[in-house]
Amino acid sequence: MRYMNHEEVEILKTVVSGQQLWRGMGEESFTSQFEDEFAHYFGRNYVYAVNSGTSANEGVLAGCAVEPQDEVICSPCSFIASSLSVVALGAIPVFADVDPRTLLLTVEEIEKKITDRTKAIVVVHLFGQPMVMGPIVALARKHNLYLIEDCAQAYDAYCHGKKVGTFGDAACFSLQQSKHITTGEGGLIATDEPEIYQRAVLYSNCGMPWYRYCLEAPAPAPINDVPTRGHFTFGHNHRMSELQAAVGLIQLSKIDTFNQQRKKLVEIIKGELEGESGFKMAHIYPDTKPNYWSYPIRLTEDTELSATAVSRRCEGKANIVSFHAYNDVNYLEQVFQDMHSRRSTSLGIPLPEYVSYAPGNCPKAEKAAQKFFFLNVHHDVNPDFLRNTARAIREVVRNNR
Repeated sequence: MRYMNHEEVEILKTVVSGQQLWRGMGEESFTSQFEDEFAHYFGRNYVYAVNSGTSANEGVLAGCAVEPQDEVICSPCSFIASSLSVVALGAIPVFADVDPRTLLLTVEEIEKKITDRTKAIVVVHLFGQPMVMGPIVALARKHNLYLIEDCAQAYDAYCHGKKVGTFGDAACFSLQQSKHITTGEGGLIATDEPEIYQRAVLYSNCGMPWYRYCLEAPAPAPINDVPTRGHFTFGHNHRMSELQAAVGLIQLSKIDTFNQQRKKLVEIIKGELEGESGFKMAHIYPDTKPNYWSYPIRLTEDTELSATAVSRRCEGKANIVSFHAYNDVNYLEQVFQDMHSRRSTSLGIPLPEYVSYAPGNCPKAEKAAQKFFFLNVHHDVNPDFLRNTARAIREVVRNNR
């Protein structure tokens, strides 16, 4: 299905004809409207829109008062922005191991990594799979830690009857092209806490307190009779543009249709592969309801092939959807290997002796990653091509057992 049509074109024409491409400071902007619509849809009090999912990762950490030399517990299995954003704040990512059935963090592994320097936990609802949030919320409260939910791949996924992203102190979302809704690039920060919202705005808006929601902002004071503009803290310019926000408004209005199409694509995969020896379909935790960004499949231990080998043997086949072995074990990337070698982060923050980015740091993640691949279930994927892909994978695995 086409997911950008005349509605997006028409609203972009409206933005251009209005000659206002940046959000400005008014309540009438498309960006303000998008924030309000998302807050209503998602069910949180404060939303701030930014120019990328990575900017949302950084902004939500700043909102949770993460500072230099703080430690933030992260998943090794996520797009690397989840952990490099911690580095950008001058803090130290500490990786906890995962459940090998899902590549999601577990409360037991998180607790092992908590120290007196831990400031926050970032949980990632990878592939649109919800984590079981009750025990993790309890753990964060027990240790007085901020709990951040990375929902870049998990719009409208549920745990305990609630949307993921509504359990922690704050959540961040991505609007990159592949996500459930898109503005090309873009991101959203959502919270119920005004202080988290205010700090996130300051970090994302050059330190200027352009708050919404009737929150009072400090007034800039002159210095030596010279007026100042009102940059109260360090911050980047991560503001969302009006072009992005206008498209976001239309995309949000279509999200239910997009979600239904994704579910149909998942059923195609299950219809071809479920029950086949050599495969494990996506593991679903009790009392959770996924909404897949991509559909994860595990090869069983008795399957000799790795996920990479399966992917390579399917390359070149006609009329299939490209797919990949899982390759996002963050600390194995060169940037983290360099940090490990010099014993400091990219910003020069020393690593404590107990923090390691060496291979073997999260053995469950490393072993499981070799058997995981994921199939694209974006709502624009051709269903016939996806069916062909599942059949090609089945044939490769059958021929190598």
